[in-house]
Amino acid sequence: MTLKRPEETYVRNGAELTALWQDLMGPDGFGRRSLWLIFLHEDGQLAPLVMPIDDIPAEPDTEMLTNLATVIEGLADDAGFTSTALLLSRPGSAHVTASDTAWAREIMAAFGPHLSPWPMHLATRGTVRAFGTDDLIASRSA
Repeated sequence: MTLKRPEETYVRNGAELTALWQDLMGPDGFGRRSLWLIFLHEDGQLAPLVMPIDDIPAEPDTEMLTNLATVIEGLADDAGFTSTALLLSRPGSAHVTASDTAWAREIMAAFGPHLSPWPMHLATRGTVRAFGTDDLIASRSA
């Protein structure tokens, strides 16, 4: 996917979302841990807003995520978007860490499938990937 203007960008499946995240994140690395949010209309059109939350802690903050989901749900009603896609970015290797999967699980729990039906993504230097079911299940048993 080549990055286009929001009104020309549509995401209708997981592969298109991964391609969009790759275009938005670029190949360079990250100096800090951030949570990124994008918003999609019912037809899959990208809303003209990318929201980074920088310097998030290594371990998920459940209260912050619950409050964030409440705010985003209110914005969705006012702005007319119907879903949110989220990505965690951090410095370091592309190896999925226990911290990464803890964040993914907590984000999925806070946002729920009605607000974020999209796969959660992880971005590190040169790599963007969706968390797979195996990533999340393996971390629960570890």
